[in-house]
Amino acid sequence: MSDSPDSTPSESRRLSRRALLYRAGGAGVVLASSPLISQLERALGTSTAEAATSASKTLNILTWEGYHDPKWLAEFKRKTGITVNATNVGAPAEMFAKVKANPGQYDIIFCTAGWFQNYVNGDLILPIDESRIPNIKLISNVFPWRHATTVKGTNYGVLYNWGDVPLGWLANDVPRHYQVSKYLNKQGVPWDWNILWDKQFKGKVSMFDSPTDVYPMIGLAAGLKNPYHLTPNGLKKVKAKLMALRPQIKRLTSGFNDQTNQFVSKEAVIGYLNNALVAVDVNKAHVPFKLNHVMKQGTPAWSDNATITKKGGGTKLDAVYKFINYELSIPWQARFIAASGNDGTLSYNQAISATARRAGLTKKALAATIIPQTRDPHFFPALVFYQPTNVLQQELTIWNEFKLGIK
Repeated sequence: MSDSPDSTPSESRRLSRRALLYRAGGAGVVLASSPLISQLERALGTSTAEAATSASKTLNILTWEGYHDPKWLAEFKRKTGITVNATNVGAPAEMFAKVKANPGQYDIIFCTAGWFQNYVNGDLILPIDESRIPNIKLISNVFPWRHATTVKGTNYGVLYNWGDVPLGWLANDVPRHYQVSKYLNKQGVPWDWNILWDKQFKGKVSMFDSPTDVYPMIGLAAGLKNPYHLTPNGLKKVKAKLMALRPQIKRLTSGFNDQTNQFVSKEAVIGYLNNALVAVDVNKAHVPFKLNHVMKQGTPAWSDNATITKKGGGTKLDAVYKFINYELSIPWQARFIAASGNDGTLSYNQAISATARRAGLTKKALAATIIPQTRDPHFFPALVFYQPTNVLQQELTIWNEFKLGIK
């Protein structure tokens, strides 16, 4: 893989937390220019004396593939004397299990929206002292990220990365060859999740094997305002809606590449996308493909957030807050976005700034992200961020039954 973020943004995205396709070595951008290093040092806001004070500190973080390249962590150590050891996980449930089993083993975890209540209930994490994170002001205020990190009025996380789960379709087929006018918005774009249930698409719908991601869409399509907190009647509606989707799906895809290939081969015509970067790679294969992030009923969305463990990070807060602040700087975020294809924390204006360009975030790399979409005033209000479900076990049982019905 090239080290240039301009050359392979979508290839790098496959190393992201959402793709869950892991490769050894990771992706990274080498910091060779002294101006960028100086920007990062200024963003950190620490003196040599302060760095020396923290020289003996070691942070252990639980994160996602592509989020914390070893080169970047080595640079942070060189600036502060703080060693950061990163361990990657493959699913939110795995992260929670690790922290619950060993509450003091990790100092910072990158907790996914919808899981904060579990950690709070287990007394495993600490509230965030935002006064100790000057760079938190750099997170765009048009993004209501605290909605996903707050439990009973207390904030327990700081946004690091986010994304949504959109609708996608083959542009040469939809809507041209199908009677789908009732599912289109005023611009003629599909925006109703119920299009996936239309009998015209029998056996032609693409969907991935992930109940955590799929259930919110099913609930929204069923007309539920909150797909995460279901009454017995609500669960009944969701089950019926999910089962009704079985004839539409030839098979569930197993990841980013699998879903991309399903569209490239035209095995599927329309679908619920594992990753917005599916659209980029399908188009790269010369198969015209479009997607929509602003759905009529709402679009499921996720975020990963820096979170401090009580028994780990709580014992070394100076080092913890230095690191969280550091990785929110524009140079760090621009480099992270460029190298991984993720969406980070930058607003569009920050992402096109000279500072971001110097860090390697080119126009081509930016175009492969969702960030340009955030200029649409309807974008963020349409997002429905993951929340803990009150019927997890029932949903998993139903999901297994659903999968058995797909030949």
